[in-house]
Amino acid sequence: MAVEKMKAVDLIGDLSVMDQVIIDILKTGSMEFVDAQRQIDNNAFNFNLEDEENLQRTIELNYVEGFEKDKNKAENPEKAEEIMDFFGINKVDNRYLNNISNVDGFKDLFVKVQDLISQSKEVSQNLKMIKSLKENYLMFKDVNVDFEKLSNLEYFDVRFGILDKEARYKLRKNYENILAVIFHTGTIDKNEIYLAIFPKEVANEINTILRSLNWQDVNIKGKYKGTGQEIIEKISLEEKELEEKAKSIGEEKEELYKNKKSEIETMILKMLLSEKVDEAKEKMVKSKNYFYLSGFIAKRDEENLKEVLSKYKGLGINFKDLKDARQSIPTKLKNGRLFKPFETLVKMYGVPSYNEIDPTPLFAISYMILFGSMFGDLGQGAVFFLGGLYLSKKTNPDFGGLLTRLGISSMIFGLLYGSVFGSEEIIPALFLRPFDNINKVLVIAVGFGVILVSISFVLGLINKFKNKEYEEAYFGKEGLAGFLIYLSMLILGLSAMANINIINKKIIAAVMIASLICLVFKGPLGKLVDENSKNREIDASYYIESAASLLEALMSLLSNLISFIRVGAFAINHVGLFMAFQTLGAMMTSKGANILVLIVGNLVIIGLEGLIVFIQSLRLEYYEMFSKFYTGDGYEFKPLKLN
Repeated sequence: MAVEKMKAVDLIGDLSVMDQVIIDILKTGSMEFVDAQRQIDNNAFNFNLEDEENLQRTIELNYVEGFEKDKNKAENPEKAEEIMDFFGINKVDNRYLNNISNVDGFKDLFVKVQDLISQSKEVSQNLKMIKSLKENYLMFKDVNVDFEKLSNLEYFDVRFGILDKEARYKLRKNYENILAVIFHTGTIDKNEIYLAIFPKEVANEINTILRSLNWQDVNIKGKYKGTGQEIIEKISLEEKELEEKAKSIGEEKEELYKNKKSEIETMILKMLLSEKVDEAKEKMVKSKNYFYLSGFIAKRDEENLKEVLSKYKGLGINFKDLKDARQSIPTKLKNGRLFKPFETLVKMYGVPSYNEIDPTPLFAISYMILFGSMFGDLGQGAVFFLGGLYLSKKTNPDFGGLLTRLGISSMIFGLLYGSVFGSEEIIPALFLRPFDNINKVLVIAVGFGVILVSISFVLGLINKFKNKEYEEAYFGKEGLAGFLIYLSMLILGLSAMANINIINKKIIAAVMIASLICLVFKGPLGKLVDENSKNREIDASYYIESAASLLEALMSLLSNLISFIRVGAFAINHVGLFMAFQTLGAMMTSKGANILVLIVGNLVIIGLEGLIVFIQSLRLEYYEMFSKFYTGDGYEFKPLKLN
């Protein structure tokens, strides 16, 4: 449950095996490719120069260049998807990856498939056009005139079209004003079908009138010879021929897929792979004879990668430890099933740096306790749990997993509080009832907060020492000085409010004053312990700024002490909110109305208060805890893999 140890990888090989090497790496899904050119420029790409072959490869490092994208291969993914649609393939079987020897190949099969796809498209388009034409001519099947002759009249224009019934009434009223012959030929779906014949001399006037009536043209002029009925018969024959051809193509397609299933799916895989291979090449460089590749892998994947690439003779691989790395290192989190869903909330704040402690386990445990203690209810927690299970299986596994865990926490605290859907009369409380023990709940909440903040200070110190930030570790407000001030304020508060004397007040006061002085003089003191601070200039403005920031530091530490009161307040408020709905329900005149109010009340509490508690728990984690030890300045490890 931490940040995984990583290794850098430099790899050199012959261009002849490059594509297959990339594919084998992609199969493992374990490497994040990085810019090899930058590695070379920073003198971070290196090999054992005593090896004569590596010496030649290293010499060629002086003549490297990037890869140009192959425009033909750029179309491969689209073509692959087209082939998958044609054969009705939803998912390609990855076992066919073992059949791949190179990214090119299967040219004859590809030509055959593309020819079938083209034929299928052509027949489909022609069928669509024929059916559309048939529908148009069916509207005029009773017109016993040769359509070709109508289309070629010397002095008259002809228009075939559709009018709705309202436009038909308008047309009837204005027949005597229109210099045209308009035939009603039928009715289809509440629309009227017409044939209009008018002199070409008045075409503009008639067209304007028809346009005002929302005339919709049916374009069939000159398509076929003969009357409407004769043309429909011809079209029906063409339609039948095209349907038979489509059936023949379909049978040929099924036969081809049956006999060449493995070859077709392997070809599709190759075409899809070309996009991923090109994506990898964007990070690589080449010389006349070799390719150069750099990346990161998890340390535990090193042996597996070595084994996968061992079949390539003469491939140069160099795995490097990252203690003195010259580039930023990606972070790969390693958490168990219980904590995994909480990584999403941690990443909302920021991804841990490679040398930083992963806060996910602490975050997960503390967040579940905070949420459950503020929203402790057996019934409402069960609703969260069931909702999380549904989301995990249907839509969002990460948020679903988070919700199930919060539901379990809420249910546990519901048993401790004796609360079921807001009611405290169904089961006994195993620990206490918050509304009946207000002071005790608030004290417990503050005490739990003190524990969490103290842990945060300790983790912050570990991180700072780990990263050799000695000035901040000793004299910063989130360092040892700030922690001592926090503990001093806590002990003095216990002494004043509860008359609990843990350590002599004078000693505590002296420690607190010394720590405050360390905060003000952090810069000069830092020069004594931190190499990175020795050359820093310090003037009078620095001390003025430090003195001013001292008040901010004290206010921040004081807020840390009292901020967790909200945990107890929400635990009490949760019961109080249900009591309000319970009182409102008791005022109803019928039992049904009372039950309805209680149901609505529970829905409001689950939705509204659940969201508020979710946000408040997040606020306590981010501002009261993470600010003490967590920077989140890293970036996530994203290996290039096959999907």
